[in-house]
Amino acid sequence: MNPDRLLKRAFYYYKLATSESLPDNSKDLSMVLKNLENLDTFSDRKEYAEKNLEHLSSGSSRIVYLTPKKTILKLAKNEKGLAQNKAEANPKMKSKYLNEILGCAGNYSWIETSYLDKITTKQFKEMTGLDFDDFGEAIRYGLKKVSENTDLDKPENFEKVEKSDIYKEMRRIGTEFKLMPGDIARISSWGVKDGHPVLIDAGLTADIFAKYYEDSSS
Repeated sequence: MNPDRLLKRAFYYYKLATSESLPDNSKDLSMVLKNLENLDTFSDRKEYAEKNLEHLSSGSSRIVYLTPKKTILKLAKNEKGLAQNKAEANPKMKSKYLNEILGCAGNYSWIETSYLDKITTKQFKEMTGLDFDDFGEAIRYGLKKVSENTDLDKPENFEKVEKSDIYKEMRRIGTEFKLMPGDIARISSWGVKDGHPVLIDAGLTADIFAKYYEDSSS
């Protein structure tokens, strides 16, 4: 037999013998979450989640699912995802402008959050009195030390934005927990709860960015 074919066949049988069998599918969310946490690999967690939850979207580090309880599950797909889940689940990082964390795996393989409807720029202005582009520019300027983009000039409407409660709070949170301003300044990162905007993506800190994203070869 051809040596290459023999090697491929040997590898195939080795993979079969060493692969982890997935737990049984379940409609019980608590069981699904427990099983996800106990699985050892990112690929096994993804495969199990795909069979038991509704896939909504996927990024470079996490996959977003809708659970049977109509909550959101953010599943880490790599080490970057674990780091972002851990950052977002920080129990000290709380605000009415941050989405509530309902639970997380002990190994941060997943976090569960509330499902919120996305917000539009029109809704944002109706709720805050601020143009979202002005808010985004002000946040980038206010957190320029976090992003190390210190050459930014003060935005034209900064004085108006900096007086708002949402700016003051998001600048406080961003500074204290070193949140990168890029996600905060993106309308797709926001939802609606109790008549005000809520940030639904708060996992990217300056430390995580430097470790996993700053080097394009990462």
